[in-house]
Parts: sequence; structure tokens; C-alpha cells
Amino acid sequence: MSTLLSLRNAISITIQDPIYSGPMLTTKINDCVTSIAGGIRMPNGQISPPLPDLFTTLTVGTATDAAFKTLGATYQRGVFSISDSSGNPIAPPDGGDYYAFMLFLKRCPEKDLSESGSIHHVAIKGSNLYYQGIPTTSVDLTVHCYRLPVDMSGDAKIPDGIPEHLQMRLIRHFVCKDIFGDNINNKLAGPKKAIYHNTEFLVAMQDLVDYIGIDAEPLYYGSNTDSIDAGICD
Repeated sequence: MSTLLSLRNAISITIQDPIYSGPMLTTKINDCVTSIAGGIRMPNGQISPPLPDLFTTLTVGTATDAAFKTLGATYQRGVFSISDSSGNPIAPPDGGDYYAFMLFLKRCPEKDLSESGSIHHVAIKGSNLYYQGIPTTSVDLTVHCYRLPVDMSGDAKIPDGIPEHLQMRLIRHFVCKDIFGDNINNKLAGPKKAIYHNTEFLVAMQDLVDYIGIDAEPLYYGSNTDSIDAGICD
């Protein structure tokens, strides 16, 4: 497996410039892991799927004076199931997934989202969970989704969520393409190096997508259509 230290060393050997020190490379490496977890647009136009190891369950306590509540600091993407306090699933808007906010709004009797009562519709917009009606007493909703990866801070830490055999290839090429791309007019870089690392990164990303497989994409439970999460969040 690739540790933070081994990743920094590999990138430093490739870059060969002392300007890119330990803390700077650590930030770029952590940003890389977050970007991969959030979804990379592939050459075919599709977004790479969520990393299965980042699956999580969130408990969101509803507000009593608003039609939405934040999903919290650990949420990143891919909500595929929401259930009420009794464990009963709440389906996404008819004809869409949980991110189909306009379909959600279309089904709400009060377009200003002021309806009170028990929750009958939900949707995700940005990092907020919207619901109608608004309970008079806060209730807990259970949300299944994918969390943000945890940043690496110690030399022995490993990339959160990324399969072991792809960690070095993905991260080294991602960070190098960014560094060479940022210094495109510097003697350090040049277009060929940036293009090379970008190409190799996308090859590694395709290996990641193939490794995860389409079975890792959950169905939206309770929907009238078998919609699949494509990794695109509003």
C-alpha cells in the first residue's frame, strides 16, 4: 500500500523541484483523493462511480421551522436511500432520483415549502436534505450515501477509500499533471509532461472504474424507475 510519505517521495522524484515541499505536496495529495472520491469526468463523458469503501449512513434530525437540514460535514455524494424514523423508505421524486429537486418541488402542494405535518417527499439540493411536510417535532431521517475521505496527516497514513493497488498510480499522475500544468510556461514543465501524466491518470481511473464495477452503483430504493446514481450531484 502507498503511505503519505511514499506518495510524496514518488512525486518529488518525478517533479524534481524543491519548491514543492512536504506540506504543499500533502495538500495536493489530499485534494487528489477528495477529487477522485467525488467523481472524475471520464473521456466518455460519464462521472466515475463512488468509492465503495466510503459508504456511510447519516442520521439527519429535521428542523421544525425550515424545510431543509444540512447533511453534515462528512457528506460528499451519492444519496441512494432515505428512510423515516420507523425505518420505512421514503422514495425519491417520481421519475427521478433524490437529486431531482424540480420534480420534488413539482409534487409539493405548497411551492414555498411551508407545508407542515409528516414527511412525504424528500430531495437533495447541494449539501441540504429537503422535505415536505415539516414535522412539528424533530424526527431522525436515515440517509445512505458516500462520505468525504479523511485527509492524511501523518507519514504512515494511507489514502482513504482508494483501492491499494491503484493508490500510487492514481495519485502520482494526478498531482504531477496538476503541477506540470500549473507551470506550463516554466522550464520545469512543458506541455508534453502535463499531457503524459493526464493520460496516465485517466488510464488508471479507467482501471478504478473497471475494478469497482457497475454492481457498486446502488438502485434508488422505492423509486418508480430503476434510476442509477451517475455520481452527479446538484
